[in-house]
Amino acid sequence: MESIKTYDDLLTELKVLQQEMEETRFRLEEATDTIEAIRTGEVDALIVNDGDGHQLYTLKSADQTYRIFIEQMTEGAVTVNPDGLILYSNSQFAALIGLPLERITGKSFFRFVTEECKEDCQLLIKKAWSQSTKGELSLLTDQNKKVSVLLSLTTLDLDEGLSLSVIITDLTEQKETQNLLEQKNAELEEAQKIAQHLNANLERTVKERTSELEITIREKTKIEESLRENQQRLQRVLDTMAEGVGIIDLNGHLIYANPMAQTMFSLKESQNKLQVFDAPNWQTLRIDGSVLPKEEHPIVIMLANQQAVYDQEIAIQQPHHNEPVYISINASPLVDQNDQLTGGVVTFTDVTARRKAMQQKDDFISIASHELKTPVTSLKASIQLLDRMKDNPSPVMLTRLIEQSGRSLEKLNNLINDLLNVNRITHGQLELRKKQFVLADMIDNSCHHLLAVGTHQIQLNGDFNVTVYADEQRVDQVVVNFLNNAVKYAPDSRDILITAERMTNSIKIEVKDNGPGILPEKIPHLFDRYYRADHSGAQFSGLGLGLYISAEIIKRHGGQIGVNSELGKGSTFWFTLPH
Repeated sequence: MESIKTYDDLLTELKVLQQEMEETRFRLEEATDTIEAIRTGEVDALIVNDGDGHQLYTLKSADQTYRIFIEQMTEGAVTVNPDGLILYSNSQFAALIGLPLERITGKSFFRFVTEECKEDCQLLIKKAWSQSTKGELSLLTDQNKKVSVLLSLTTLDLDEGLSLSVIITDLTEQKETQNLLEQKNAELEEAQKIAQHLNANLERTVKERTSELEITIREKTKIEESLRENQQRLQRVLDTMAEGVGIIDLNGHLIYANPMAQTMFSLKESQNKLQVFDAPNWQTLRIDGSVLPKEEHPIVIMLANQQAVYDQEIAIQQPHHNEPVYISINASPLVDQNDQLTGGVVTFTDVTARRKAMQQKDDFISIASHELKTPVTSLKASIQLLDRMKDNPSPVMLTRLIEQSGRSLEKLNNLINDLLNVNRITHGQLELRKKQFVLADMIDNSCHHLLAVGTHQIQLNGDFNVTVYADEQRVDQVVVNFLNNAVKYAPDSRDILITAERMTNSIKIEVKDNGPGILPEKIPHLFDRYYRADHSGAQFSGLGLGLYISAEIIKRHGGQIGVNSELGKGSTFWFTLPH
């Protein structure tokens, strides 16, 4: 038979329950403080009692690598909500805009987009809500300076709903933490109500104690889930970055390489831990092409000095690759809880295309200076001779000098027109004045200048008596460029064949020579801006803009352009026009 409890027994039990309630309240306050510290990043670890003993949960180990990585990135990073408001910004983005962080967070991202790019930005962000995407546009700094940038955008599935990560994600979870605190306060109020009614009922006491244990377990579970979600979001950022990212140990072995790094260095996931930054199959070079000593490698310097290095450019010669890859390296050391070096995080940016573009630009400036100077010099010489003989002119010499001056002016005019056309193409201002014309009449005009010289024979094959709706002057410019190239690059080929072929929805024009042909590796670049195909090492005049302009003219007409060539068998340049 169950014994009847006395008042003293009940009072004693109530005091015990009150003491336990006070301890519960104290633990809840500690949990609240801990969660706040987690949110603000003031702590690196916490201890949770799960009933089987104290368990240590380290936040620093799960988060520190990513924190260091995000802040040492060369790219800015923001997270915006569906309304375009910035939820998070790293210091690099703040430095780019020229504003302190507190004046960026919470502002509309479109505030920092230039007026002419806002519509493109809106379309880009709209597209990013359905699929990861990239795009170029201009931002406006606090000093009203335009900055061109590349945006890599992807969605993030947060508890509060979908957000948009522009390169990086928002690590602050203020709303989630506030909700957790409010929930704990509600649970505490409920626990206080239950405690007030605890008198002699042992079953209710047991239930209350069980409830407290469940609260502790749920709290621990939520913290673990929060950490996992944080890692998953950061992993998605790494997976979509345009930069290669690697984590190395003290010996330089790769512990992790993101997809871009694997692509840059031709790695497979299974190879990561087998590779080191100075592996023999990755020959590292200085920018000038000389071998880079190991002690000068940016990663070695970072590990030796335990200090971050930024924007260090080197070249890497990979096996079975003809040309080296130029990369810009940023590296930062990683330390454990005792500040002992454990390795480093490294970012790689492929700058090969940028360096090639700079080299092409330098080459073009040099070529343009020479090409423009030649006719000017010739024209100047003719004018000087005319000035000397003005008092006693010789009819023969006068005629010759005038003709020479005319040729110089024509060449100078052609060079200037090429430059102007490229500028119009770049700014989308190349106008087309379309009209109906007979193809045969245009071809006859295109061949006139070459037939007048008498050095080449032109054969026509096909049906040229077809009416075309296009810009006759621009199409004539393309044909003349093809003919001039046939004469320039195939001087020993006296016969040039022009073919017209009617197709289903277009007319195809071909210009064929019997010259030496074109190397296969040069063909993909023939229509690039400033590209000059120097056949057999010979040097030819011109700016290297003719085929680029021709390609843009045909593309603006909705046609196609290309070349078929085989070494020793000549080349056939062709284009199509809608018909």
